[in-house]
Amino acid sequence: MIASAASWFLKLNALLFILYISYTIRLHAVQVYGKVIHEFDPWFNYRATDYLVNEINARGFWEGSRSFFNWYDDKVWYPLGRPVGTTIYCGLQFTSAFIYFVLEAIGQPMSLNDVCVYVPSWFASFSCLFVFGMAWEVSRSYNSALAAAFFMAISPAHLMRSVAGGYDNEGIAVAAICGTFYFWVRSLRDSSSWWYGVVTGLMYIYMVAAWGGYIFVLNMIGVHAAVLIMSGRYSQNLWKSYSIFYVMGTLGAIQFPVVGYAPLKSLEQLGPLFVFFWLQLMEVCKRYERAHPDMGERRIRDYYMLVFGGAMVAGLVGIMIFMPRGYLGPISARVRGLFVQHTRTGNPLVDSVAEHQATRDEMYYQYFHIVCYLAPIGFVSMFFNLTDQKLFVITYTAISMYFSRKMIRLILILAPASSVVAGVALELVITWSISQHLEDLEEPADPVTAKSAAAKNVKKAQGKKGKKGGELTSHPFFQELNEIYSENLMLRKVLAGVWLFMTLSGLLYYWVHCHRMAENLSSPSIMLMARSKTGEPVIIDDFRESYWWLRDNTPQDSRVLSWWDYGYQINGIANRTTIADGNTWNHEHIALLGRALVSPVKKAHRIVRHLADYVLVWSTRYGNMWGDDIAKSPHMARIGGSVYKDIKPEDFWQDQSGKPSDMMRKSLIYRTVNFRLDPSIPQFPPDTFEEVFTSKNNMVRIYKVLRVSAKSKAYCSEGRGYKAWYSGKPLLEAYPPGLKKILSQKQDFKQLEDFNRRDEVEED
Repeated sequence: MIASAASWFLKLNALLFILYISYTIRLHAVQVYGKVIHEFDPWFNYRATDYLVNEINARGFWEGSRSFFNWYDDKVWYPLGRPVGTTIYCGLQFTSAFIYFVLEAIGQPMSLNDVCVYVPSWFASFSCLFVFGMAWEVSRSYNSALAAAFFMAISPAHLMRSVAGGYDNEGIAVAAICGTFYFWVRSLRDSSSWWYGVVTGLMYIYMVAAWGGYIFVLNMIGVHAAVLIMSGRYSQNLWKSYSIFYVMGTLGAIQFPVVGYAPLKSLEQLGPLFVFFWLQLMEVCKRYERAHPDMGERRIRDYYMLVFGGAMVAGLVGIMIFMPRGYLGPISARVRGLFVQHTRTGNPLVDSVAEHQATRDEMYYQYFHIVCYLAPIGFVSMFFNLTDQKLFVITYTAISMYFSRKMIRLILILAPASSVVAGVALELVITWSISQHLEDLEEPADPVTAKSAAAKNVKKAQGKKGKKGGELTSHPFFQELNEIYSENLMLRKVLAGVWLFMTLSGLLYYWVHCHRMAENLSSPSIMLMARSKTGEPVIIDDFRESYWWLRDNTPQDSRVLSWWDYGYQINGIANRTTIADGNTWNHEHIALLGRALVSPVKKAHRIVRHLADYVLVWSTRYGNMWGDDIAKSPHMARIGGSVYKDIKPEDFWQDQSGKPSDMMRKSLIYRTVNFRLDPSIPQFPPDTFEEVFTSKNNMVRIYKVLRVSAKSKAYCSEGRGYKAWYSGKPLLEAYPPGLKKILSQKQDFKQLEDFNRRDEVEED
């Protein structure tokens, strides 16, 4: 009794320690840079959270929430604006607001900025807890579960989206993914566990609120249910669990404006609906079969064919009715990118995003380290003593591995699966290795006994013949292997010692590697660490200084034109109106922005003077960072050329020596980045652009737009974007008349996979 209590106490403390390190390893950025929001998207999330909290403070929870969902932001996507409340996955904002108000209520107030900074690191601990639960369900071993939680706690694949300050949707979504998957496998434990389907549905609803990756979670559970049916593992418990999960989850999902009826219309989400109907038909057939126990096998087969054949006919009729009416939505470019080579999705805007690139082989070792070697062992072990839970881990690992190969950001979804199988493998390796050194303590180690044990093992293997897998183990080749294994205890001891040493050494290196990666992944990007000439560490803060300059030195109604990457930071820090940002919801609008930036200065000015008061560009190459606006400019040309056919992307390039093409040299983006810093760049033509600010390290430059069209600015100040959106009129009405001629040249971009479009075909 005492030994059992001590064991539980040790395991509980081990789990608490793992949760503690999962939190502390994510605080490097706070310790070095302070409590700062990172990257680009987190600044939008912070601004939206701030808006929600202010509305709740002013109006109360219900009215404040309603105001948030009705929020039309006219300081973004100028002059169109954006209906933020209906285009946002709001789980992150409401979660942070809830924590903020709870801390305030219990007398431990924390600034909203600090709450948002810490949320990803807090939720990382929940992710580890759910991974612990998943590993327990598949292994029934606390040691495996603790090992899985440990791997998840410090895995760089998990760290990449959960460091303090990385206030993005994935910061809470990973916990939601792990929670949904844990409760799903828990619901399949036995015939009385089906009610966990309710908790699975609730967790899935939270996942829908948190991130667009809910589509993966939905399909993952749907695929698992389908695999269980096809492998002959259908049960009434599966039917109950999946039906409850799907009905609850779908009803909850369609309540969010950003989702709408997509679960019932989008091709990406119809698979789980098909599985739902499949399970209903299976239950109908099974109940009929139970009600008629005297039916012969042939009659049962005929009944199955009748039921499923009728369902197939009904389904085909439904497809024939709804397909021509455009009811079914196309597969999105981002999802399409998971099945085709990167840069060939057909959408240059999607292809321009770095995190959509395919994952290189060496990145797996970088993000998983020793897990790369342990995970295959654990994965193979899942096929022994197969259970519904193990089939889920097998399916989840295989699918997430495939998707992680296609897109680098999806390494994130492989982290929980790899941690579970690696945790199982670690216990197998250590247990086997130790057992080899304890074996001679349990039995006499003499040749006669060894021979007898070997013969007993062979006979045991032969006795399995006729059972599942018995034919394999009774094969003479495997009998011989078994005999060799049993007789060579010393060889096994040597191998076990080597294996144990390599594993423990690998774990030590894994610990060091993960902490080193945590430091690298904690760089906030909005601030940079460098070294002075004397070797002292210094923080480069050019980006925030530039945004602060805009905030303090420009009128509040100023409009800032920049490439869409920087829109969120300009809104969040400078509090100024931007032309585009990372939401990238309007391809044609970004194409207009791209056209302005890659056009010659005078032509660009004819566009910019109707849209902006200032132009901001990143010139980080002068600070030895080469991923600036010049590096991004070919994407600008491709996106602009996808809508404005007079833009020729093939003429816009820079050779390996850095020499630009004639088109690039004359472009606004090239001139604004290099003006005055490159002596070969001439002055701007009169009354076009004027340099007003260059950051300390020449990494950001701001230009004032001269001869701004006051008429266009007045026209756009009347909220025409909101009026057009609210009334359902074309958004073109929001643009000032001064851009009418340019806009008349555009050809709206059409997704290659949009089969609902009706192209006009001219007949000869």
